[in-house]
Amino acid sequence: MPPVVHALVPAAGSGSRFGASRPKQFLPVAGRPLLLWTVDTLLSCGVASVVVALPAAGMSWAAHLPDDPRVRCVAGGATRQASVALALAASPAEPDELVLVHDGARPAVAPDDVRSVVEAARRRGGAVLGRRVADTLKRLEGDRVVETVDRRELFRAETPQVFPRRRLEEALATAARDGVEGTDEAALVERLGGPVVVAVEAAHPNPKVTRSGDEAWVASLLAAGRAPATTRRSKMSMRIGQGYDVHRLVAGRPLVLGGEEIPFDRGLDGFSDADVLLHALGDALLGAAGLGDLGEHFPPGDERWRGASSVDLLGRIVVLLAEAGWRPVNCDLTLVAEAPKLAPYRESIRRRVGGVLGIGPEAVGLKATTNELLGFVGREEGMAALAVALVTGDGPAAKEGA
Repeated sequence: MPPVVHALVPAAGSGSRFGASRPKQFLPVAGRPLLLWTVDTLLSCGVASVVVALPAAGMSWAAHLPDDPRVRCVAGGATRQASVALALAASPAEPDELVLVHDGARPAVAPDDVRSVVEAARRRGGAVLGRRVADTLKRLEGDRVVETVDRRELFRAETPQVFPRRRLEEALATAARDGVEGTDEAALVERLGGPVVVAVEAAHPNPKVTRSGDEAWVASLLAAGRAPATTRRSKMSMRIGQGYDVHRLVAGRPLVLGGEEIPFDRGLDGFSDADVLLHALGDALLGAAGLGDLGEHFPPGDERWRGASSVDLLGRIVVLLAEAGWRPVNCDLTLVAEAPKLAPYRESIRRRVGGVLGIGPEAVGLKATTNELLGFVGREEGMAALAVALVTGDGPAAKEGA
């Protein structure tokens, strides 16, 4: 029998880092308030209750949450820790039932990952969802690098974080008594000793909307999650698109490929970040859906896109596809360049692209080849990329019986 789980959603912050006119949790993402997506996701995972801590001055936003008897709202505190404590006090969870704490600004968490962290907490007494650190870490003094940190034992914590109510309650009370402010719930529970807190590696993207631009990636994941699963199979359609892009190499620009900044003596020139791989992929997706090309949607010279992240643009393309009734299935990318080597970055690029498209990294093909010293690529004057993408859905072709 599955354990009874109650959810707490601290969402009382001001979202000042986001720079919007209102707290980020109330901003529209993929057509709905961000917080509504989060609460709906938790309800779909079968939680017994959800207590949302809202800003004291924003309690009217409770009216925007699902009209579900499992959902209740409380006024949050001045800190995340205070909001969690207030939400827990209002929770109907019994002392030995599990309590799941989840960020209000992480609406795209995968139900499979929620189930994994809940099961780990049931067996071990506490669990945290997250992922191992993949990037090289440096310790700084000011802006001076003084040490490279061994990342092999490091884990980047996300949410949900799940504990028995009794244990979380004790952790919060002990921290309040000792004047300790933790950066997450696990940090407080770890202080108690006793059963270990287990790290559960996420199998799917679970981004948090923190700064402006994050919402595009989240919107693409939410849009992909709205795949027309209820559409009759006879109305489903598949389409293939291809894309090609080329950019000149110049000094003084960072080299960005597949959303990763790669050390090199030059970068690609362009109005945006000139990510040749993602530009080719964007054109392939738009072409498959019959939605024009990259220049039509993000014209060079339009100041909105000056220096834009191509990851952001790709996320916007996924939303355009979803609005037209399409979603990505897989893609295959080829970079044509003499240097640098792409192999050290292949897996991180596949994960990033898959996360934006809402597909697994195994559905992202990525290859690199040289031009055998021929042409502008062979002379290292620039780079080129080719992409093929498959989409499925109930877009216009399917509705017309194609």
